[in-house]
Amino acid sequence: MNWSFVLWTVVTGLAVVFIILIFLIVLLTIMGKVFTAKKKTVIQPAKKINPLPKPYVGDAVLSVPKKIETPRVDELQVIAVIMAAIEAYGGKKIKVIDIKKREDNARSAWGAAGVYESMR
Repeated sequence: MNWSFVLWTVVTGLAVVFIILIFLIVLLTIMGKVFTAKKKTVIQPAKKINPLPKPYVGDAVLSVPKKIETPRVDELQVIAVIMAAIEAYGGKKIKVIDIKKREDNARSAWGAAGVYESMR
């Protein structure tokens, strides 16, 4: 094996790689300066604007509600709206047969499978 040939091949390869990297750095720097160049605009000083006078309320006392109550939504109304939207989207007649409530902490089948896999 000719070690001088191997050495020159390695040196040539490294030189080519670094030359191309330096070329890319210079090219990207130039492109960055070209594309971010902005036109110089002369900014005129802003005119002072007098603020609007505050409206006179007088002796009236403004009452602010302390707590805003949200209206209670009937669950059957929500189901009816959802079913109407599904029917309007699909165009087929849909009938609700049964409504089952899920627990808040119940997992889906995929979630339960994930927990099972991570616990093994």
